[in-house]
Amino acid sequence: MKTLILQTRSILQLLWQAVQGTEKKFTTGGINRAIVLLSVPMVLELTMESLFVFVNIFFVSKLGADAILIVGITQSITAVAYSVAMGLSIAASTIIARRIGEAKFESAGSTAMQAIYVGVSIGGIIATGLCVFSQEVLHAVGAPEKLIIHGHLFSQLMLGSVFLLILRMLLNGIFRGAGDAAMAMRNLWVSNLINIILCPILIFGWGFIPALGLTGVALATVIARVIGVIYQFWYLIWGKTIIVIKRAQLVFVPDIVKSMLRLGFAGTFQYLIPSSSWLIMTKIITHFGADAFAGYIIAQRVASVATMPAWGIGNAAGVLTGQNMGAKQPERAEQTVWRAGLFNMCFLSLVAIFWLFFAKDVIGIFTSVPGILQSGVMYIQYLSIAYILLGYTMVISRALNAAGNVKQLTLLYVLMFYITQLPLAWLLGIQMNWGTKGVFIAILTSELVLAIACILIFRKGDWKKTKV
Repeated sequence: MKTLILQTRSILQLLWQAVQGTEKKFTTGGINRAIVLLSVPMVLELTMESLFVFVNIFFVSKLGADAILIVGITQSITAVAYSVAMGLSIAASTIIARRIGEAKFESAGSTAMQAIYVGVSIGGIIATGLCVFSQEVLHAVGAPEKLIIHGHLFSQLMLGSVFLLILRMLLNGIFRGAGDAAMAMRNLWVSNLINIILCPILIFGWGFIPALGLTGVALATVIARVIGVIYQFWYLIWGKTIIVIKRAQLVFVPDIVKSMLRLGFAGTFQYLIPSSSWLIMTKIITHFGADAFAGYIIAQRVASVATMPAWGIGNAAGVLTGQNMGAKQPERAEQTVWRAGLFNMCFLSLVAIFWLFFAKDVIGIFTSVPGILQSGVMYIQYLSIAYILLGYTMVISRALNAAGNVKQLTLLYVLMFYITQLPLAWLLGIQMNWGTKGVFIAILTSELVLAIACILIFRKGDWKKTKV
């Protein structure tokens, strides 16, 4: 009994240490301990993101099918900007993790500042263009005129705020690379809690605040993003990280910017592949009607809630890979990835079993329309078949990026989306008249193809030779 109490106390102390984020370097000590210390704050961070997604789609669904559609279409456009944010975040996290592993903290600070300069410049250009030409962009992706008129202000606010989205993700990438996953967690908790509180107030009204409907969703998001970015800059400026930022680190360094842009461009292109394919998939699924698309949107959001913690473990594995590569410990990096992949596989297997029995009940929270319900349940249950291997995909993809093998993973995404998923979805869904069932089978197949390819590439071991 005494041994059990001591073990429980030790586990609780480890979890508390993980939440506090007191440890920043993870190149020594037990691998399991390192995974826990980094993955716990990342899992909690993405759990809050999951909660926000859940609450957001719940409130939006109360505004009707048109609201769900305009939100889905706008997010498919925002996904392009999200790709840029992810690309820059990958670049910053990869380079900084290497410098931290090498114990070059001043160089890590210089990298962080160059990343911010690049992010502000690129983010400003993208946000301005999307905001000014929001209606034209909506037309280009095939949004009906009625939806454009109804959701114009919502789309303009959401597309204009991608500047804040890019900065938030970039800064969180800097913190993660520095091993400060707890800060990234706190930032997302702060901004998403604000969003969750403001959403119902601004959508439905409260007291002297008028009901703004769909526009309220956008305003809540913008306010939350502003506060989140301010909090991040405050934390970075006041020197609370292992990164050293003094006057010398504020100087523009072209060589670091070139490395940042090279990795950032590759990372952006990598994420443009799934985001651009999502635009095409939107057109394929809308071929089967509004109910099919609404069910797909709801199910995709709900499924992301369940997989967010697994992405947290994947992100942790990426940071550990980067720091261990910087410390010239590729074998430790490899052991970490396989261990984290096993944890993910176990977790997602439980999630798959849950969806097998409760998918209809969960989707039923958001809609009672038979067509929407059927589409949503079918999507989740087909996708969950791939969850066992998806656990390894999440970990290995992050590890390959962290090792600097961004181009290789990009090619794997081309294989997944443009060679497998989209052609197969068109063939099975439209040409062979299988409907949404054919589309969802194509999505499942592409997930399995990516998972197997990732495992084979990682086992080969060429990523260990990459220099950043």
